[in-house]
Amino acid sequence: MPTAGSSRSIGRVLLALASSVVLLLTVIGAGVSVLMGQLQGNITALDISENVDQTGTTESLNVVDEETGTYEPVTVVLMGSDTREGKGNGGFGSASKIGGERSDTTIVLHVSGDRQSAIGVSIPRDTIITLPKCKSKGKSVGGYEGRFNQAMDIGGPGCTVKAVEQISGLDISNFMMVDFRGFKRIVDAVGGVEICVSTAVDDPLSGLKLSKGKHVVEGEEALAFVRARKTLGDGSDTSRIRRQQAFLSSLMRKVLSSGTLLNPASLLGVLNAATESLTADPQMADITNLKDLALSLQDLKPANVTFTTVPWTPNNDGATVSVNTKKAAPLWQAMKDDTPWPPKGGVGDKAPLLKTAPEKIQVNVLNGTTTPKMAKKVARQLRKEGFIVREVRNADTTDYAQTTVLFDPRWDQSAKTLIYAMDAQTSKKVKKQGAVLDVIVGADFDSVQTVKILDITQDYTAQVNTGDESFCAS
Repeated sequence: MPTAGSSRSIGRVLLALASSVVLLLTVIGAGVSVLMGQLQGNITALDISENVDQTGTTESLNVVDEETGTYEPVTVVLMGSDTREGKGNGGFGSASKIGGERSDTTIVLHVSGDRQSAIGVSIPRDTIITLPKCKSKGKSVGGYEGRFNQAMDIGGPGCTVKAVEQISGLDISNFMMVDFRGFKRIVDAVGGVEICVSTAVDDPLSGLKLSKGKHVVEGEEALAFVRARKTLGDGSDTSRIRRQQAFLSSLMRKVLSSGTLLNPASLLGVLNAATESLTADPQMADITNLKDLALSLQDLKPANVTFTTVPWTPNNDGATVSVNTKKAAPLWQAMKDDTPWPPKGGVGDKAPLLKTAPEKIQVNVLNGTTTPKMAKKVARQLRKEGFIVREVRNADTTDYAQTTVLFDPRWDQSAKTLIYAMDAQTSKKVKKQGAVLDVIVGADFDSVQTVKILDITQDYTAQVNTGDESFCAS
């Protein structure tokens, strides 16, 4: 899966399509003021206070805590609506046959108070819950067992937020929502998004046809890619969540590319597409609030943005799941306490999230120093930590100042573990290198660090991943 991204500081916090506007406002900074009036008029504000405790005002999202000197954390529910109503929302069933509106995709996004990290938690739409009691058109609805995505149908976005509060125990007042039409418009506005499939795809239900490898998809094809179930993954909603998260990461990278940012016409098109597609609570719908929030996120790095799915267990019907409350509890508590999740796989605040155990990693050790037998020394230490050492030899030169890891992008998670263990300051991607990584020992080498792989990163239901990863769907 995923490749390491640039360490350049950028505001990539928003992990769902609905929030791409924040990233756009971040990168153009002060220049956005010219467009403020137009963009403000594009966003639809929806007061959900009848179901959720929220003021419905436009007070700032960037309130500074007087005791800590940091911002208050921000938690927002990001929704993708599956309504077939309205122009551009067809193609996946007609409004007459599939009525109503459900939350097709839901991500609970938590941005830390120090603005250095973010967590995006997907909730499977087929999760069985007791639907919260909500108000809709003056009537009381809910209070019975159903699928999570039904909350939107019976009580709108406010009821979905209330369902999230019920599942998580969090107090949430903000949401952002986009529909199929908005999704397609934003993807088209950026000129398509790069995706990858590990095998050829021919899905008659969605019309998606892709050969093995990388593709740039737009419009209906992009929508089909994130929504297809029968020919990608195991056919379940939970299996496509990881694909949706990867698509959103790729979209954000495209939005932040120079081809988009340095082209005024392209940038304006993306801004218009993003804001016209949004429905949000009044606080989130305020364009000044979005700009200020975005600017506060300029130092957020992809590696510090974590995606996950709320841990779940399958139900006996073969179609639905239930939240694994025991495994989910530490996640929700971390968001409530505004502490990092999951705990990192190494020592110190800068330790990365590690998912691949040393026992699964093959490595060649090369001596790039003038110290005799240095490669053998390092090889012994790596084997002690569990790494599979293949070759031990000298490098092409003996003047490597920094320890360097060479790796095939397809094995980037293995590389992340090796880079941490070696405390390597330099790494390089080498296409088609294969599964065996190379580490060239430099003059800066001290010792191999111990690696800890957390159980939650191995949980197939949680699918923990970070913003610096790439992904090839299967």
